[in-house]
Amino acid sequence: MSLRNQPYIPLYVQDYLTDEKLNMCSWATQGIYIKILCVLHKQENYGKILFKQKKGTCFNFASILIRMIPCQIDEMKTALEELIENGVLVIDGNELIQRRMVKDNHIKEVRSKAGKKGGGNPNLFKQKDKQITEYENEYENEDEIKDVSKKIPPKIEDVKNYCKERNNNVDPDKWFDFYTSKGWMVGKNKMKDWKAAVRTWEDNKNNAPQLKKL
Repeated sequence: MSLRNQPYIPLYVQDYLTDEKLNMCSWATQGIYIKILCVLHKQENYGKILFKQKKGTCFNFASILIRMIPCQIDEMKTALEELIENGVLVIDGNELIQRRMVKDNHIKEVRSKAGKKGGGNPNLFKQKDKQITEYENEYENEDEIKDVSKKIPPKIEDVKNYCKERNNNVDPDKWFDFYTSKGWMVGKNKMKDWKAAVRTWEDNKNNAPQLKKL
């Protein structure tokens, strides 16, 4: 049985309370995130929301989510931007993804199939059950560690190619100079995913975060 058929979300309380990525987000964003998890739990493709066009943006996914969650679109968009910048959620092409949920579901299905085959791979059951936490390291896979989007600062050529690939309205030189001047910080936090930061700019009409007036 896949996790989406369960009447509950496998949420580990202690991990949720101590998760560094989530704790970087505002209280309002954390509240909305719980609702988003519930929506992701019921998706046919567990842990993912599909935007049925060429590319997904925070605004596009916010438009989808407010149909299922009682929230203003500006509040939802702001929450998504914060969750993505802090690495809690990921936009990959036209999908909004919670990687931990996707991985948990894969493990659940593998174990289920092995059980139906009379045990399948016995090593799956010889191993001690490790607690599959909601928020453990997202990038333990070597290929993910080598993901170019995690290399901070990025190469300007990579930024230009990514903007061209997404056919967005972001000026890569302007974007690069802005974050260089900020020491590659997003607010008070070190940037973790420069591609996510580029996607955030796509929704900004002026292609730059608005600075708060003192």
